[in-house]
Amino acid sequence: MTRKIVFRNHQSPGDIIAMTRAVADLKRAHEDWQIDVRTSCPEVWEHCPFLTPLDPKDKEVEYYDIGYGMPADKNNGVATGIHKSGWYGQHFTDAWHEDIELVLGETYPKTSYKPELWIGAIEKTWYNQVHCEFGWDGPFWILNAGRKQDNELKQYHRWPEVAKLFNATFGSKVKLVQIGHRSHVHPELGHRVLNLVGKTDLRQLIRLAYWAEGTIGPLSLQFMLAAALEKPHVVVAGGKEGVPWQLYPNGRYLYTNGALPCCKWDGCWLGGAKGQCKNLVLDCGHHVPKCFTLIKPHDIVNAVKMYYEGGVLRA
Repeated sequence: MTRKIVFRNHQSPGDIIAMTRAVADLKRAHEDWQIDVRTSCPEVWEHCPFLTPLDPKDKEVEYYDIGYGMPADKNNGVATGIHKSGWYGQHFTDAWHEDIELVLGETYPKTSYKPELWIGAIEKTWYNQVHCEFGWDGPFWILNAGRKQDNELKQYHRWPEVAKLFNATFGSKVKLVQIGHRSHVHPELGHRVLNLVGKTDLRQLIRLAYWAEGTIGPLSLQFMLAAALEKPHVVVAGGKEGVPWQLYPNGRYLYTNGALPCCKWDGCWLGGAKGQCKNLVLDCGHHVPKCFTLIKPHDIVNAVKMYYEGGVLRA
């Protein structure tokens, strides 16, 4: 039976990118179904071949609010998705899949746990923004060194040292391009880093990730873009989240789970509305999460170097 379905979610762009896999797989399993979405960032879905625009006045349309997990006290004593992932090893994209199965009342196959993004043929013919802004046509890495004001567990405190070491390692062959939302907290990284902070909308950032060699940064949007586009990425994760939740095989995931009492197995899952870090220490003149102090600037740059030494990239 043909169904018309709209899935709704208005969380952050990185969350919506993780949602793409489950929606695409549902359409693959039910080619006759008409599926549409209502999300906070329609830019993620541009050029998606799996969506059918549905009329909100059509009474046959089914609407479902979906996410990536429910706590046990809101789901008949059974935790799902993110609320059980630390012990069960569930992946972020699988949690979306599970939630869709729960709201639809049926199972369907998954083809991967990699999110999807779609770059239009005409977009691939355009000059990239680094060329337009700085005249640089060589290889570059995107660096997200910023964070929202309320979340110290998403900002590594030694990014200026990382940028200096990166430039000393690669010289003029490979550039760093700093990106991020203009309203977030961003450190100054020096004149050798090309600065696009506040200069990209979401679709421009997606295209920038498409043209980049890879991405560097915390548990945030930039690495989800790299995962979807199958790009190299270095994630300074610390101990905030459970390791299997965000792990992709083509990324270097720098985590400290197992080394600290506060993230002995699972992550602490703190930050923002979930509460501040409970293990702040003084390091390099800043009170920072101790998990970040265990990750050194050379660890991050060496993780980037691995892609060149292994032969996936050439400087």
